[in-house]
Amino acid sequence: MSGRSFLLGITIGILIGIYAAPWVGRQGIDLGEGSNVASPLNGLTESALDAAIRPSDETAKGELFRLSNWDISMHGTGSTVTVKRCISIGKDSIACELLAHLGWVDGEKRVEAVFEGKPGTWRMVAARAR
Repeated sequence: MSGRSFLLGITIGILIGIYAAPWVGRQGIDLGEGSNVASPLNGLTESALDAAIRPSDETAKGELFRLSNWDISMHGTGSTVTVKRCISIGKDSIACELLAHLGWVDGEKRVEAVFEGKPGTWRMVAARAR
């Protein structure tokens, strides 16, 4: 008996959904509201991704080596750091996701880093491997 009740419940739910769908559209309920809410965040991310305001790959590499106290003259040639994306977290601060290929480590490492300063004078103040 419970199997029939379940199927009857599913059928009634589908019928209510078919009946209610046109009514919801006429009442002006915007089912795409979630995308409108995310748009201010998208604008922030896109503006923060502008290459003119984020650190260059070379700056990120130098700052990662400086902050970690690694010898860039010894390991720098076989290493690359790529700035993947950044967001603004304050007046003069940004957080960036970096992709590091370090010469003495196999594979790539994801690094989250915080930079302070202004375009052209970024200084890494914190970093964490993911």
